[in-house]
Amino acid sequence: MNGRDAWFRRSTLAMAGAGAVFLLLIVGFMAEEARPAVTGGGGVSFADFLWRAAWTPWSDPPGLGILHAWVSTLAVSCMAVTLAGVLGLGVALFLSELAPRPIAALLRPCLELLAGIPSVVYGFFGAVTLVKGFEAWFALPTGECLGVAGLILAVMILPFVAGTAADVLDAAPRELREAALAQGVTRAHMIRRVLIPAAAPGLFSALGLGLARAVGETLAVLMLTGNSTLPPSSFFSRGQPITALLATELGEAEVGSMKYHALFLSGALLLLIVAGLNILFGRLRKRIAHG
Repeated sequence: MNGRDAWFRRSTLAMAGAGAVFLLLIVGFMAEEARPAVTGGGGVSFADFLWRAAWTPWSDPPGLGILHAWVSTLAVSCMAVTLAGVLGLGVALFLSELAPRPIAALLRPCLELLAGIPSVVYGFFGAVTLVKGFEAWFALPTGECLGVAGLILAVMILPFVAGTAADVLDAAPRELREAALAQGVTRAHMIRRVLIPAAAPGLFSALGLGLARAVGETLAVLMLTGNSTLPPSSFFSRGQPITALLATELGEAEVGSMKYHALFLSGALLLLIVAGLNILFGRLRKRIAHG
């Protein structure tokens, strides 16, 4: 190994190590700030925090439960990923297998533009269209609800899912397509029985990317969910995902108070949810890849 290769190896290793150290510092800081919420005086048990207590930090004694928040987070994220997964797979198949080259070359940059639109624009669009529509169509007291947030969030993550899935399908060996079509099967049969199974691990990666984007979204869900601290009962209920809870409450929390530490515990829980979902998708991807 010459001097330039050794320098390049050391520099890239340092960059990778810096990223890992930065992640560990974030996790450690959040864990340290969250610890007093369940171990300090006036704190709550973790079971109460997750399941039983209501979020009433102004009461005496304060209630620091986030059942409403993590249920809202999972409901909105799962709805968004389900819709974006179905639509994204259809868009990816069209771009990769069916669209003429000029149309595909036009549509791919459009997906990239959708991915670059700020979340506040999506939130504003949902507030002036779907919120009013849901209020009129479903006779709701207010159109702000988890369903509106889930629909807008699905549109937001669609470019990530569709773009990644299209790249995965493009990377599938051309020989698979040609061998299947040479047997006389239809293109639809080839896509369903050959192409999608071959690309399934990469498609799961696309869904995982979209899910991580959905769970971490803040501004759009803050504008559209209604920010209710009651546990939601349906997609037509108002809610408050964890990201919206943090954005709403952290600026008003006194440093060192139980509310302050409970909010950090909420952020740590969000981090655990994202990590757990990524691990789940990774294992599913490996299981599918190895048959």
